[in-house]
Amino acid sequence: MLSVIIPAYNEELSVERAYYTISEILEKAQIDNEIIFIDDGSSDNTYEKIKALANKEANIGGLHFSRNFGKEAAISAGLAAADG
Repeated sequence: MLSVIIPAYNEELSVERAYYTISEILEKAQIDNEIIFIDDGSSDNTYEKIKALANKEANIGGLHFSRNFGKEAAISAGLAAADG
């Protein structure tokens, strides 16, 4: 399984498009995958968008930071949560 880790900060308008674009490419290549978004303390509705996608799609997960810790911390948290 391939785990794709995506840090997100104030990306409510891009989360869904990113998910479906990446998911389509991996599906065409027949690669078993999970996509994990990490909301790095966004002040918009990024995490709500991630949760809504996770309710519709089985291969998506999400984590939420209470404040912005930076992309390195987000990637580290995503790797810790990944199954692939």
